[in-house]
Amino acid sequence: MNDQNPQRRKRRTCYDQFRKRWLESRHARTTNPAASAATQLLGIFSFLVGRMPITVPMPQRYVAPTMSPWHAQRIDAARFLGVPTRYLDIVLTKGKVPYSVLIEHIRLGGATRRDALDELRKTIPVESLDWLAHIEKRALWSELSCCFRPDASNEDIHVLFLKKTLAWVESQKKSGSPSEPTETKHGLEPPKPGENDDPDDEPTPPAP
Repeated sequence: MNDQNPQRRKRRTCYDQFRKRWLESRHARTTNPAASAATQLLGIFSFLVGRMPITVPMPQRYVAPTMSPWHAQRIDAARFLGVPTRYLDIVLTKGKVPYSVLIEHIRLGGATRRDALDELRKTIPVESLDWLAHIEKRALWSELSCCFRPDASNEDIHVLFLKKTLAWVESQKKSGSPSEPTETKHGLEPPKPGENDDPDDEPTPPAP
């Protein structure tokens, strides 16, 4: 139905247009709140992705620190003297590692025990090396500690080592251990049958 009085039609002002848009936006917010939350989450996600590096950094290869000249000189000096680096200062000062230090380092174990045993083999009597190998194989470190007394001299300690070695050899003989030295090991093999027969001892046939 057409309007009969076009002069009475109310004109819409800018205020009316602004109010209309505000009502429409308010209606959109009240009717669809999930869309607004999704838009905010999308914006946050885009911001975080934008701050991430494009390429993943590769793990760096471990590089050992360079050796100082002073440390290199100590290693060369220890190698020249034939001693572990940990005993270099003691050897340069006293000439050899004391028994007290070696026994204490043997108790510590690990690489320290290995170095101490190497030095102990150079110090104890040669006759006790087999006994020391037996101690190391069976881990009888208490037997080794019995050979050391703080107030004993090096000669007294050598005597204790020899006594322990002699007692071990006697026990090996009594038990019949296969590790006991035999005559074959010393080059004293028994003669073969007929090897030492004297032909002059053979009986001569009777004369006809």
